Amino acid sequence: MPLITVTLQRDRTKTGTLTVTSAAGATLAGPFDALCKADNAAAAARGNPSRDPTKSYGDTPTGKYRGFVSALARTPVNDRTYGPQSVITLDPVSGQAKTAKENGRWGLLIHGGALNAAGKLRPTFGCVRVSNTSMQILLGKLPGGEKIEVVVSES
Repeated sequence: MPLITVTLQRDRTKTGTLTVTSAAGATLAGPFDALCKADNAAAAARGNPSRDPTKSYGDTPTGKYRGFVSALARTPVNDRTYGPQSVITLDPVSGQAKTAKENGRWGLLIHGGALNAAGKLRPTFGCVRVSNTSMQILLGKLPGGEKIEVVVSES
């Protein structure tokens, strides 16, 4: 089973990294820049001004996840928000991720999406965002239909 490791900065305004390794530990792809910060205005407007990862619209929760590749409908809005490729849906298993799920949080993904005006990764509603190019490479290294283990941690 491939492993995706996301290593976050404690300061979520800074990018972390995402790396894919094989079951044997060989690096398959990455490290790629990854942003795991929630959008400040969106989080505040939805009752989570501190961007608490265990609540909806917070930063990406740390912990373990089961991941699987999912296709999204191709629309201009989806392409801007999630990128033109498939996404990786994250099912929380342990850590902050499991607490967030128990609190009713859902919809966590790894995805691409348009960069901001400065050419940087944009905040999300708590997902892991990588560039569209990184997402394309990442998806190309994952065996189709296989389960993926995902670990998100702070450095």
